[in-house]
Amino acid sequence: MSIRSATLGLALLAATVLPALAEDAPATAPQEPQWTEFQSPERGFSVSFPGAPKTTTAPVEGQNPLTQYDFQVSVGDDTVYSVVVFEYPAGKGPNPDTDAFVKLVNAYAKGSESRLRKRGTATIDGRSGFEAIADDNKSKLSHLIDVVPAGDRVYMLVSAGPKSHATSDDAERFRDSFHVLDGGASAAPAQSAANPPAQ
Repeated sequence: MSIRSATLGLALLAATVLPALAEDAPATAPQEPQWTEFQSPERGFSVSFPGAPKTTTAPVEGQNPLTQYDFQVSVGDDTVYSVVVFEYPAGKGPNPDTDAFVKLVNAYAKGSESRLRKRGTATIDGRSGFEAIADDNKSKLSHLIDVVPAGDRVYMLVSAGPKSHATSDDAERFRDSFHVLDGGASAAPAQSAANPPAQ
């Protein structure tokens, strides 16, 4: 089973990644979110979120028993941080390659009605993965998308927010805080900041 099959579950993700933009600015300055480490030993990862994530679980239609787990935190009306876990049955994980990563981020861009601006290989938590930046001109949102394969799971990290969010300190903090907990991660430190997306 390829990562391409996981893209069928992205419609659910895309529908939740783009919260409606507020028409009026708030009268008071928003309070800075408190970043805390979140761990999901059951799904094999930890990451820092700016709040407690809401979680959903759904089978990927037509790909049973592939399951999609979503962990998402919204900040204000136009920023969201999300970890999506595509979990395959034991021993049935996909054989990751760049073509599969490209298909997955293309499916995300299509579902979120955004256009890929940059994409390329990246190292996330010492693992070979893929990173892309997408822009949605209609909603003026900027998306940072990272794909991290790990055995029978494929993790997709998405951070979306106002213009230039994809290259912001908060988007990078979210990406760089991600760690695989299954003990199979390379001992090398996270190097994603040193491996920007290809032009």
